[in-house]
Amino acid sequence: MGAMMKFTASGDALIMRNFPGGYEGYQEVKEFLNLGEARITNLETTLTDRSCFPSTFSGGTWLTAPESVLDDLVELGFNLYSVANNHMLDYSYGGLLQTLEAMKKRGLHYAGAGENLARASEPAIVDLPSGRVAFIAVTSTFDDTARAGIQGPYLPGRPGVNFLRHKEIFYVNSSHMQQLKEIADATDLNVKNKRRFKTGYKLQAADGTFELKDLQFKESETEGKETKANGKDLERIKREILNAKQLADYVVVMIHSHEMKTDRMEDVPDFVAESAHEFIDAGACMVLGGGTHQLKAVEIYQGKPIFYSLGNFVYQNEFVGILPPEFMDKYHLSYDTTAMEALAARRSHAKNKGMQSRENYLSVIPYVEMEGDCVKEIRLMPISLGPDKGKSFRAIPYPADEEEKQEIFRVLTDLSAEYGTRFEMDSEGMIRILI
Repeated sequence: MGAMMKFTASGDALIMRNFPGGYEGYQEVKEFLNLGEARITNLETTLTDRSCFPSTFSGGTWLTAPESVLDDLVELGFNLYSVANNHMLDYSYGGLLQTLEAMKKRGLHYAGAGENLARASEPAIVDLPSGRVAFIAVTSTFDDTARAGIQGPYLPGRPGVNFLRHKEIFYVNSSHMQQLKEIADATDLNVKNKRRFKTGYKLQAADGTFELKDLQFKESETEGKETKANGKDLERIKREILNAKQLADYVVVMIHSHEMKTDRMEDVPDFVAESAHEFIDAGACMVLGGGTHQLKAVEIYQGKPIFYSLGNFVYQNEFVGILPPEFMDKYHLSYDTTAMEALAARRSHAKNKGMQSRENYLSVIPYVEMEGDCVKEIRLMPISLGPDKGKSFRAIPYPADEEEKQEIFRVLTDLSAEYGTRFEMDSEGMIRILI
């Protein structure tokens, strides 16, 4: 069967400043993380010297931090990094390239963004004592200008992220369909599409789909929404998995997604589940998810784990040090407003404590032990990001206390029930998945 490969991973590392030295709980988190040979995280910020101009868009908040924060993640033990997320182009191409340069300077293995689509799509490969691991990272949440471009014969490719697009189809009954068409005609809401159809620059869908601006509606007695992964993107990523499987003993995929199935952030969108299944069918041994800042379900598919979201590992969103004028415009603030004042103004409008909701501060670190294609053990360390701690010690990982462990156990059990995943709490306070 070969050597036993051990993996650990974390949710999103939205890190804005260095950890306080040797804080209580740090060593326990580090020791568990280092049980894995392959130790994976998502770097959810750019690393710049603030010389890069901000993009007109952001991943929600324009994120950038000094590159020294990367050393804290290295010190914890991470040796595989995703840079595929909705913040990598917050500071345009300059911010992305400075971030990648900081990774290269330290000799780190990263995946998910690059100077063109070929570089963004390729796996990071690391040789470890028990085998070779290939790591592929992809994001489904991005501004369209953040997509990495294909390197052509005459023009350079475009820097950006490794992307997975998707489409949404909305099903409405005949009465609602008629109302949509009447509203579109009365308001000229769909005039651009009408002109394109008339001139032949756009073809009418043969299956009766009504295209209203960029939205697609189909008539059905059962109303609702369906999301499907972009077939071209899905095939490209699967090809990378198949190629990586020829080079490595294990292939891990991380997918970053903020898309929502319903107004419950914890629900898994159809296209994310579809893609995760396809990735494992193509040869991935595990799929790691993140993006929506709280835990989601765990599924065991074909004997392989899918963590639909690991939530947060570091969540220093309230400690962003600088913000561009576009942020001030968004919240009707003067341009000389400081970042701290602007973030406080945003929090004042939130009805659920905004980014500081309790679910954003509870997570797990998974430990997955594999031998060949067989998963031998999955153990989860419950962690808390210290929501009630002082500002120096808040939003960084700690071992969860007993009350937090029970809450995490309940959340995972409830969310994963539809997938048939079963958990138990062991005598050491770790959550085990029954496989």
